[in-house]
Amino acid sequence: MSERADTPPDRDLPGTILETPRLVLRRPVRADAQRMADLANDVGVAENLSNLPHPYGLDDALAFIDNTEAGPARWTLGLYLKDEGSRFVGTASLMPRDGERFVLGYWVGRPYWGRGLATEAAQALSDFAFGALEADAVAATSRVTNGASRRVLEKCGFQYAGQGMGPSLFYRGMVPIDRFRLERSIWTSLKNWVKTGVGA
Repeated sequence: MSERADTPPDRDLPGTILETPRLVLRRPVRADAQRMADLANDVGVAENLSNLPHPYGLDDALAFIDNTEAGPARWTLGLYLKDEGSRFVGTASLMPRDGERFVLGYWVGRPYWGRGLATEAAQALSDFAFGALEADAVAATSRVTNGASRRVLEKCGFQYAGQGMGPSLFYRGMVPIDRFRLERSIWTSLKNWVKTGVGA
């Protein structure tokens, strides 16, 4: 199969491990399945994602892990909290969808809400997309009722790009969503502000 012209060459990226101050992002493994099932089997998680079944059991987690793709166009990484012995706490992904080359998605288990972990993961994957994957832009969506997810995206520099409808496996249909987009120029400016201490 020939490589698309707009897809960077696979530079052994599937083995990539990303780190933030509190998280390690890496490919999930079967040993994570029970923990994944326990955290994902939550209405509060499922109702805000496009393709998470509910109820969510061990077989669902194993199937998800076994079918996880990595690079160069699709990335799904588990989130592991360093100060809890690298325990699995959620996932984050980049994948093509709706005509966009990279769409960011993420979820964190309920015990870890409100701690800024989703923001940390979203920043790490955005940096990865613009850096290693040479993205021109990263898109994201959020249910209109999910204010927490909207705040995550805004803190990462994503700009509101309008409303639309998106699929929901939980609701078995389409639901209203907000669309967001982070352009390379905005990302570069934000990284430069951090380097120079602007806004610190």
